[in-house]
Amino acid sequence: MVDFVIHVPEDTPPTDPVYLTGDGDALGCWRPDAVRLERWGDGTYRTRIQLPHGQPVRYLITRGSWRGVENDGHGGERVAREFHVHGPLTLDVLVRGWGRDAVKYYPDFRSEHLVHSRQISVYLPPQYDWNPERRYSVLYMHDGQNLFDAATAFAGNPWECDDVADRVIRAGECEPFLIVGVGNTPDRLSEYGHRSNPEEQGPDLAQRYGRFLVEELKPFIDHTFRTRREPQATGVAGSSMGGLISLQLCEWYPEVFGQCAAMSPSIWWDRENFLRRLSNNPHWLKTARIWLDMGGQEGASQSGISANLRRTRQLAREFRDHGLIEGVQFQYVEVPEGRHNERDWAARFDDVLRFLFPAHRQ
Repeated sequence: MVDFVIHVPEDTPPTDPVYLTGDGDALGCWRPDAVRLERWGDGTYRTRIQLPHGQPVRYLITRGSWRGVENDGHGGERVAREFHVHGPLTLDVLVRGWGRDAVKYYPDFRSEHLVHSRQISVYLPPQYDWNPERRYSVLYMHDGQNLFDAATAFAGNPWECDDVADRVIRAGECEPFLIVGVGNTPDRLSEYGHRSNPEEQGPDLAQRYGRFLVEELKPFIDHTFRTRREPQATGVAGSSMGGLISLQLCEWYPEVFGQCAAMSPSIWWDRENFLRRLSNNPHWLKTARIWLDMGGQEGASQSGISANLRRTRQLAREFRDHGLIEGVQFQYVEVPEGRHNERDWAARFDDVLRFLFPAHRQ
C-alpha cells in the first residue's frame, strides 16, 4: 500500500481538484485526471493506492489536464517521478509549479498562394526540449482551430489533441510526434474541396492549399522544429472535408505525405469524383499508410447514413483490391454510434494515433 501526500503551491485555488496519474491501471495509464486526490485540512492532497511490488512506478501530479501538469517551478517540463514498491510506503511530494506550454501559436501565418492568413498551432511532445539531437514525426491537421482550445473550437468542443497525444506518448503506446494544426478560413470549402470542373462548379483552391502546405508551411515547420522529413514520418489528417483533402494530398504529394487519417471523409463531394478516379491513379497507395473511418449515425436520414457507409466501404474495398494489407497499410473502422461532430471524432483520435505512430515503429 502506498500513501501519497502532496504539497501544492500556495497559489493553487483550494477549490481546484488535483489528480495523480502514471503507469498502470491503478494510476490511470497516464490519463491526466486519473486519480482525484482528497484535500485535507492542512492543505495537502492525499490518497492511498495498492500498487504491485517490485516494479518501478512513474507518476506525476496534475490539475486534470496535461496543460495543468506539475512543472519544475520555473515553467519547464518536470521529469516523471519514479519509485519502487517494496512494502508499505509513504511518499511526501512537493509540487513546485503548474503548467506545460506544449502548444505554440502563430496567429497570422500568411501565404503567397492563398488570400487569407490563418492560425498555425504546433503541439510539442513530452521531453521535446530534453534531447536536442532527436527528430520527430509530424502530423499536419486541417480545421486546426478545433484541435486544442474550447474558445476557438466549433460549438466549444475541442478534440483536446494535446492531452490525447500526451497520454498515448507517456503510456508508451505511440512514438513522440508533433501535431501541426492548420486553421481554416472563409474559403474552407474551396481549399478542402477539389473540383473536377471549376468553371461550372465554382472556385477550386485545393491545389493552391496543397502548395501552401508543401511549399510554405512545411519548410517553416522543418526549419523551426526538429522534424523527420521523410514521407513515412509525415502525416496529414482531418475529418469531413478535412478527411477528403487529406486523401487528396497523399495522392498529389506521395513524396511528402506517407501517412493519412481520413475521418468521416466527405467522399460525396464533386459527385464522388475522388472515389471514381482512384483506379486511374492508384500508385500513391503503395507508399501510403491510411486510417479510414465512418460513424454509423452520420447523416440526416437513414438513406444518408447508408450512402456514407457505402462510400467508405467501397473505398476500403479499393484499398484491398490494390493490394493494401488491412491492419498494416490501412485500417478501416466503422463506429456504430458515431455521429458527424467534433466530440465523436475526438473520442477515437487516440486510436488514430496508435495506428499512425505506433511506439515500435522506427
